[in-house]
Amino acid sequence: MSFLKRLREITSGLRELPSRLQDIVDGLTLLCLGGLLAALAQSPHYWYFLNPRFSTLTLASGVLLGLVGLVPLLRPRPGRTTIARLVRQAAVLGFLCLAAYAWEQAATAPFPGVFSAPDETQALFQPTGEAEPAAAPLVTKNGAEYTRLNLAELYIMLDKGRTDYPSRFAMRVQLSEEPALKKLGLGVLTRTAVVCCLADSMQLGFLAQGLERFDTKRSDTNGWLEIYGRLEPMDPAGEQALKAVAQGEGMSLKVVNPKFRVAVEAAEPIGPPPFPYLFEFREQPPFAW
Repeated sequence: MSFLKRLREITSGLRELPSRLQDIVDGLTLLCLGGLLAALAQSPHYWYFLNPRFSTLTLASGVLLGLVGLVPLLRPRPGRTTIARLVRQAAVLGFLCLAAYAWEQAATAPFPGVFSAPDETQALFQPTGEAEPAAAPLVTKNGAEYTRLNLAELYIMLDKGRTDYPSRFAMRVQLSEEPALKKLGLGVLTRTAVVCCLADSMQLGFLAQGLERFDTKRSDTNGWLEIYGRLEPMDPAGEQALKAVAQGEGMSLKVVNPKFRVAVEAAEPIGPPPFPYLFEFREQPPFAW
């Protein structure tokens, strides 16, 4: 009798399987979506899609979605199939396919525009997951004291019309020596700022004068410098020189400050930062540097 009872239960379960299938598909889609978010949060390509500071929130969301997805997957309930439910499932599955394709593209395609890099240096442009050692907010050079900050922080303060920016500052920058500017004794100091994700990035810059007095060449630095200087108003010659700066387009857009330039008081070549793009911008000291 127990065998017949068990057989009836199995037969009844098989009859109800089509009606439970919708719950099973719901559970699978939620589980896959949660797995994608959790894996992306741990991926070195996360910053292509979101600011790294959101990675913990993304991981938690992925785990929560996965747990929610297990409920209908392990205990599906019979229910009527509706068009709205099928459309919702198709939309989520379509999103998963597009997200997986975008991730695959991010992992294999070279960086566009300013992000292009030779294969041997591609590893430099991935977050290491390790925090960079904190630097002292103030540094002394040639008897003068300089406040450390990053180029985007200085640019944003000026863009907001603030006048409380440091009178002397130290910045890590990448030097762009355009031939037309080099003849005038000028260079362009740049950093790429990423507000939200890779698509929302911009190369910010300042014209710099005085670099020719320092040895800024070193084969292993790829143009990276730590400069010590101060701001001075842009003169008519500088405004004219701005027209020679290549502006780029899209993610390669370069925006050079039109009102101020940097008078370089000292400069020295440095190795590239562990992760050379700027995600953090503070408006008060200590700055992100």
